Amino acid sequence: MKTMIRIAAAGVAAFALSACETTTSNVPPDAVDPRPPVVNSSQTTAPRATPAPVSGPAGQQNAAQPVVITLHLAQSKPEASLVAIDAGDASLYALPQPVLTQQDMGRIAPVNTQDGASFLLMEMNQHGIPKLKAVTERARGHYLLLSVSGQLVSVAQIGETINDGRLLVGTQGPEHSRAILRMMRGG
Repeated sequence: MKTMIRIAAAGVAAFALSACETTTSNVPPDAVDPRPPVVNSSQTTAPRATPAPVSGPAGQQNAAQPVVITLHLAQSKPEASLVAIDAGDASLYALPQPVLTQQDMGRIAPVNTQDGASFLLMEMNQHGIPKLKAVTERARGHYLLLSVSGQLVSVAQIGETINDGRLLVGTQGPEHSRAILRMMRGG
């Protein structure tokens, strides 16, 4: 099966973390590097999106503004350079700048397994593949926070390096996946 990451789904209204896989090392992850990963500049010529806050009422954008899809790197340990995020029964601490944006994504599609699990498959483009690989290689045990227009919609814990540019992000079910896709389309 394609590269899997440990996932935790966070609802659009209720942000509850729940681990779905328990195959991590007993060694705690290193602290999040406060700088986004640097990739060869000849590979990152796509325009950058305006950074969107990760969550919270102040992070909601005006309806006239375009939809901004971001992935922020986060950890469970607070640090001065990180932004506190309320993720339901846990707090996470995220980099203020996204590590990936919609300019790094080629395609997003819902995926449902035979056992009823639901995911969004985010396939990175040529600019996003090396960025996703660098982030997941350096940040095992940390989290990727998926936000749409500043609203946290899902949380995924990094379990291994993703080499193929295909990120699976858990959702609460097919309707939750459809709701996230509608948000991404601006609806």
